Amino acid sequence: MAHEAEYRERNERTVRRFFDEFVSGGEYDVADEVLAENYVRHEMGPNPEMTGRDAFVEFIDGFRSGFDDARVDIDELFVGDEYVVVRATERGTHAGEFMGLAPTGETFEVGGIVIHCLEDGKITETYACWDVLGMLRQLGVDPLAATR
Repeated sequence: MAHEAEYRERNERTVRRFFDEFVSGGEYDVADEVLAENYVRHEMGPNPEMTGRDAFVEFIDGFRSGFDDARVDIDELFVGDEYVVVRATERGTHAGEFMGLAPTGETFEVGGIVIHCLEDGKITETYACWDVLGMLRQLGVDPLAATR
């Protein structure tokens, strides 16, 4: 039982560092400490799957180039033996180009659910669902306009 509690505490620390230091803080060297080299990310949205830690670091760097004040705040966190589930709020200001979209100067705030699978204290796989449509609308973009 003591080992299970230690694993859960370690996994929670890892996920908090992932959001606080890496994603929100832009400390890219932390990725080596919290993500497995063969990390895989599954997401509902424009980038449905990314394979490899380096690919995800590159994605976060591009995201932070478009939203240099972006941050993710953990609203709730549920810890299991080999997973951590997070309900979070992501926010930022569109100050630079992102995915071909010129800066709008608008801010966004959206919710998301993220499930991290961990092994040996590192995140090996993530399933994420963020309100990307809501984000685009808050930035003044109508992603459905081209289909009309």
